[in-house]
Amino acid sequence: MKNNLIIFLLFAFSTNFVFTQVTPNSIRFDVENYIAIDNSGRYYPYTSHGFYENSTGTAKSRIFILPNFKLELNKIKYLDNQGRETYQDNDNVRSMIIPVTQDLSLPNESQKAAITAAISKNTTIQAFFPPIAKNNMGFPLMNANLLPIISSQIITMANQYESNYINVQQQLINEYNARYNAELISLTELEIILEVGNEMVYSKRIPNTWVATGGTLKNIVIENPSEYVKNVIAGGNGQIIVSYKFRDSKKSTISANINATATIDQFLSEMYQSSVSQKSSGWSFLGFGSSSRSIKSSFDQQVRQQYTSNSIANTTIEMYDADDQMIKQFENAFFPSLSKQEAIQNHINAAEKAKAEGNQALYDLHLKYIEELKSNNPNLTPNIDAALAALGKNDYIGFIAHGVRWGSNSTTGNNSFRRVLSSSEMASMSQNWNQSKVISIQHTVNQPVPVFEEIKFRASLGAIDGIPFQNNLYITNGFSGNWQNINGVLIGPITAGGVFNQNNILAGSLLTKIGSYNVYSPQTLNDAISTYSSGDRVYLTFIVYIGNTNMYPYGMVPVYQEQKIQVTLGAYPKRN
Repeated sequence: MKNNLIIFLLFAFSTNFVFTQVTPNSIRFDVENYIAIDNSGRYYPYTSHGFYENSTGTAKSRIFILPNFKLELNKIKYLDNQGRETYQDNDNVRSMIIPVTQDLSLPNESQKAAITAAISKNTTIQAFFPPIAKNNMGFPLMNANLLPIISSQIITMANQYESNYINVQQQLINEYNARYNAELISLTELEIILEVGNEMVYSKRIPNTWVATGGTLKNIVIENPSEYVKNVIAGGNGQIIVSYKFRDSKKSTISANINATATIDQFLSEMYQSSVSQKSSGWSFLGFGSSSRSIKSSFDQQVRQQYTSNSIANTTIEMYDADDQMIKQFENAFFPSLSKQEAIQNHINAAEKAKAEGNQALYDLHLKYIEELKSNNPNLTPNIDAALAALGKNDYIGFIAHGVRWGSNSTTGNNSFRRVLSSSEMASMSQNWNQSKVISIQHTVNQPVPVFEEIKFRASLGAIDGIPFQNNLYITNGFSGNWQNINGVLIGPITAGGVFNQNNILAGSLLTKIGSYNVYSPQTLNDAISTYSSGDRVYLTFIVYIGNTNMYPYGMVPVYQEQKIQVTLGAYPKRN
């Protein structure tokens, strides 16, 4: 599988955080593909989106953050028609269940650096660099018995590392702490949309009542997925969009006009275009599907055109009032319900009219649809290519005006039917909608979901560098000793929380082997580590000073002993 994780954003509830409204004229920021360290010390891909106040005063500016969550594609479950778990290639998959993992938190220190870089520097940084492990005096942790020249080299290495990476990183963190206060955005609504090609396979709107009471979305469930849909989503290649809705702190209403005729025209045009793009037979062609998204989109477009107040960067205006109840009222008014028998009779009458007018293709289409309605068999619906040969846009609208299925087109249990109003009915009904009214508004930001590759890690011991070592040392095995020519590496500055730091191995320790690999330079040290993976258990061989002995004719001679320590190799993200 090419991609295992899809990261995107979801609201979740917690009493530990303050949720707030965004200030008008705030500016958008994005952090993507950044490797941060979580609160348990593990590296992970961090994504953050939100807004910040463009303040020039001395008071701290506020950062408004959209919380995070992720879909784990490697944990998708497939259920058959009996509700039993099955496999992806099963031809009878009823439900495709994608688990959702929520992560609601304000930025930690490592994440603050990336946010400040995005806001103040308009740039990105790749990953968070671990700091040097230091003593109470502010010097790198190292062996006490090192020669001054070695100690000086280790301090120089640490200073260079901090100059290149840590200081820049810390400056960003300090700027964040001095200039900004982070808060989570109080959402009024959340919408999640999954698209495969041109087909929307999942859409869920979560209202403010769900948000306010701390509801959580545990799974995304796609019913009756096709083989194509299953493969595309499982491969991480579907288009996922999360739409965040929120109010700003000042402007909440406008006086606007909703044109019902324009809304109906947009819906019918979208339905026709959707039919043209279909490549299969079935009820998805001669059926309305769900009109909610199209109707709400038209409402929002009209309000947006009439909105003249200060906006928030990279957001659009939507109607806050356009809830499910309002949309249902609009559907009931302009797409009245009818029984299946009424729909059948309407198409019988239309077929006779088409025959009298000499339109054989339209006549056959009505008869075929009548047969489908009577038998309740979706497979009898004509193939889309043949149907479109008979229907242009006007004929298509005329056809569905006689009555077609409404809602889900993929189940034999769907017996809901609606029709389109006639011109005279439309003119009369539109008067109730085509008038100026006070409308509540909200801002929305649509966030395409980036598809992340898994983080690639390399094994790490948690050292910045090393110093080549070669010298004759007096080595003892505990019973006897002799002079030996020792080649190895003096460990450079160690990082806080790294393997050396966790095992109390200090900078300046003399390392000669990693497993069975001899090390005698920084390059051989890196080469040896690269043969292992993070999490591997490996023995490290050190030459350790254990004291002095009086040896003729040299006098007092330092004595060393070989020592093996088993460690678990750490993980450090690979960088391009």
